[in-house]
Amino acid sequence: MLLAILSLVMMQAAGLSGGIHSDPVPTEIAAPLAAKLAPGGVRATANGKTLTFWWVKDLPGQAWTDVPEGTLIGALKLEEAVPDIRGHVIKPGVYTLRYGIQPATSDHFGISPFRDFLLVSPAAVDTDPAAPGHDGVIALSKQTLGGSHPAVLSIDPPSARQAPLDVYTTQLGHKSLIVQVGQLKFGIVLIGKIIT
Repeated sequence: MLLAILSLVMMQAAGLSGGIHSDPVPTEIAAPLAAKLAPGGVRATANGKTLTFWWVKDLPGQAWTDVPEGTLIGALKLEEAVPDIRGHVIKPGVYTLRYGIQPATSDHFGISPFRDFLLVSPAAVDTDPAAPGHDGVIALSKQTLGGSHPAVLSIDPPSARQAPLDVYTTQLGHKSLIVQVGQLKFGIVLIGKIIT
């Protein structure tokens, strides 16, 4: 009986779930960016770790092709370290989330079925609400890990039919949480790793 209870607890801890929160935007977010974010958002639990998201009040367009690269999408607060989609550890803290597109280069070929990502940048260095473009958002996000690659959360599926807060299993077997920002409803992979 004890083994069954422990197995159930471990299965729940290893799962993915999400809910709504009403927390204010973190004070660590620079005022010009905080003005673009709505209070409240989504709180996710992935493998027993908590990720708290805030989203922009308005997002241009109805598809990712309408969103300029580097556009602010939201903010993220981590209470404990979590891995990004490449398995690199993102330390606890407050971060911005900006839209990024995976380069169409040979070293990225076949890694993911979609090229859409949220790039994670330290709130302390991301202070300008303007979209910095591809090179600018990469440079910001590299500061999260302190290496040569940005910290990334995969968007899969980039356009979802499921309801917000549903859990979706991607074709790669990853688990994503469906969220909606403006007219865009999409999945953020919170459990899974891309092998590079």
